[in-house]
Amino acid sequence: MIEQIFRFHQFVSQHPLGAKNKVGAWKRWLRWQLGSRLLKAPMIMPWLENASLVVESGMTGATGNLYCGLHEFNDMALVLHFFGGGPGLFLDVGANIGSYSVLAAKVGGASVIALEPVPDTFDKLTRNLLINGIQDRVEANRAAVGDAPGSLSFSADRDTMNQVVGADYNGASIQVQVVTLDELLRGRTAQVWKVDVEGFERQVLAGASQALADPDVALVLLEGEDADIKSTMRSHGFEEWCYDPFSRRFSTPEGGLAIGNHVWVRDREQVEKRCQAARKFQLHDVEF
Repeated sequence: MIEQIFRFHQFVSQHPLGAKNKVGAWKRWLRWQLGSRLLKAPMIMPWLENASLVVESGMTGATGNLYCGLHEFNDMALVLHFFGGGPGLFLDVGANIGSYSVLAAKVGGASVIALEPVPDTFDKLTRNLLINGIQDRVEANRAAVGDAPGSLSFSADRDTMNQVVGADYNGASIQVQVVTLDELLRGRTAQVWKVDVEGFERQVLAGASQALADPDVALVLLEGEDADIKSTMRSHGFEEWCYDPFSRRFSTPEGGLAIGNHVWVRDREQVEKRCQAARKFQLHDVEF
């Protein structure tokens, strides 16, 4: 318990919204710790504006949204600002329970293509779409994304944090369908991508060379990064930036990145202009 409290203290202290309202974040944390232990059941959490999320114990990202408003504040705010500045299509690869999909569709008004391969997690994703009444705006696919169509072994015993595993994996695993983004997006443009695939990003990009070459793809949020990924993104005209939701401007990621994903932008000035034209949002008495 002491270690859990210490980790939460670090998270709140480093979180742009949590640091501005530490007392409120601690109160929400305490209510959740007590309530989840007493009820021992999923709970519907009022979120941003008219959006909600179903939260259960063990959902780190979802409870981060509960405590501080937006778990990955810089990246989630960027998605809100981009689609708050005009309509578009959001691609959510590794959608998990659908936090980004709900934000983009319910609050931002975007259309969404979401992919989540693990059946239990996919059910939690579709539950959030139904509760928010956005199933007609979100194309939910129970599939993984890779460099070629086929199937892959996925862990099935890591709650909502499952990933691709090899034949030597000792835990429970399942076979899941694999699609490529070139195949999935043929004839469609998603202006914003979020790719969170637990270290499988290189394979996702390898199957997306045509889709990534689309000049209307404005920005890509990637959880992982290495030299090959950097080379791939730069070869398609993207540069890496950090986003400040308060100024709605990008800066060079000198000395390391802010907590969250790696943000790759094709035309920084154009994206900044669109984000700055978007309406304002407010969470826990903080406007951004």
